[in-house]
Amino acid sequence: MIDDSGDVLRVAAIQSPPSTTDLARNEALAFDAVRRAADAGARLIALPELVTVPYFAGSPAGRYRGWAQPAHGAFADRWAALAKECGAALVVPFYEHDPASGCFHNAVLGFDANGAPLRDDGGAIARKLHLPVGGEPPPGFDEPAHFTPGSALHVVRVGAWRIGVLVCYDRRFPECWRALRATGADLVIVPVAGSGGDDMDFFVGEMRTHARENGLAVLCANKAGDEFLDDARIDNFGESCVIAADGAVLARRSGAAGAGVVSASLSHAEIARTRERLPYFLHRRTDLYGTPSF
Repeated sequence: MIDDSGDVLRVAAIQSPPSTTDLARNEALAFDAVRRAADAGARLIALPELVTVPYFAGSPAGRYRGWAQPAHGAFADRWAALAKECGAALVVPFYEHDPASGCFHNAVLGFDANGAPLRDDGGAIARKLHLPVGGEPPPGFDEPAHFTPGSALHVVRVGAWRIGVLVCYDRRFPECWRALRATGADLVIVPVAGSGGDDMDFFVGEMRTHARENGLAVLCANKAGDEFLDDARIDNFGESCVIAADGAVLARRSGAAGAGVVSASLSHAEIARTRERLPYFLHRRTDLYGTPSF
């Protein structure tokens, strides 16, 4: 729910099952989960990284470009219609092909509760900025072989709420969190696929730390269960969660619990109280850091 004052927002993260090469099935399962979250009262719903396709960055470059979708077209129209049907804003990661540039991106679409795009131009609200290489065992993954990195952070509005998105690996970089806070964000959504080599407690603890350091609520959505594609295995361990601006875990779904929905209510007033109590962002010595913009 969003209350009449705009203070309280009910949010949900979809913890998806492993994706398969049956893309229509992946999308149908995601749609069903979104409807369940909306029926339970969520008014902002986030899904995991590359939710409608298996994570393919361990495969040869270009093999799965046929899976990519433009930000304008039938794929986006279906999700916009779902947002309107459910009366909930949606944050939808996808594999993007930008016809204007010819580039491919690991990106995120956003729609408000009326199905309107969250960006004025209807484009992606986020493109993954940092593209990792590595992973064990071989062949690992090579995201720069598959994606062009994004070039900007964006903050979008859902009612009175200002929301930023950091796609998976982007969460590793404290500068991103600082910049989103400086731009006015209240909430950061983190779509994830895989473990990134972390254990589960570190995965959640890292986001708790960034939340508390910056006075930002966090909504994180991950898949749960191993994906297999070509010679690669992606260990999605779940742990989707909602984290308050003081770092407290408001809700968390273990990987052992499998696919499902994790939800909680966030309050603007509580974020404001947290920022007064923990004024780390205001106490920065930007004269020492060389980055006065944030």
